[in-house]
Amino acid sequence: MKLISACLIGCECRYDQKSCRTHLGEQLLSQGKAIPVCPEQLGGLPTPRPPAEIVGGDGFDVLDGRAKIVDNQGNDVTDIFWLALIKH
Repeated sequence: MKLISACLIGCECRYDQKSCRTHLGEQLLSQGKAIPVCPEQLGGLPTPRPPAEIVGGDGFDVLDGRAKIVDNQGNDVTDIFWLALIKH
């Protein structure tokens, strides 16, 4: 089983309140191979919200504490993403 961003299966939970539906996402869900989640919403961020990017590496670096997630207003939102993982 895999976790997949809910916006990839058509949920309008992306930062801009849109989705970015993909065929692969829909296929994995329909086959029962994926669970859709929105880590930003699980962490308490609203939709819509300022867009955020990983700074200083990639997702693995964020998990290892070597990179951060920063929104376009300069706010470090890394802990909000961690809250989503811890709470669920």
